[in-house]
Amino acid sequence: MQKEEMKRSKRIVVWPIYLDLNYSRSKGRLTRKECSVRAPKVSEIKRAAESLGLHPEIEADKAHPSTWWDKEGRVTIDNVGPKTVLLDKIGVEIIRLRGGKQ
Repeated sequence: MQKEEMKRSKRIVVWPIYLDLNYSRSKGRLTRKECSVRAPKVSEIKRAAESLGLHPEIEADKAHPSTWWDKEGRVTIDNVGPKTVLLDKIGVEIIRLRGGKQ
């Protein structure tokens, strides 16, 4: 059990709202506008994180506290650097996967 807890502490939670261009920074977005996308899906975040080698895991039926009624899920990734840098990389990767569209 201890080993599992240690493993979890080295992970970062990525909520879709962190990358959503439709939200302002005061409403929950953590990425810069040029690294944000409109309505990102958990599956897109997972795919982008996989291509960056961050070993993503989807946790379905989870809701961000600010949108507790919307259980869109979240993704946990390896903690290999500052959270904002990792989120920007994921956002840029999603834009690339969408063919350059935010």
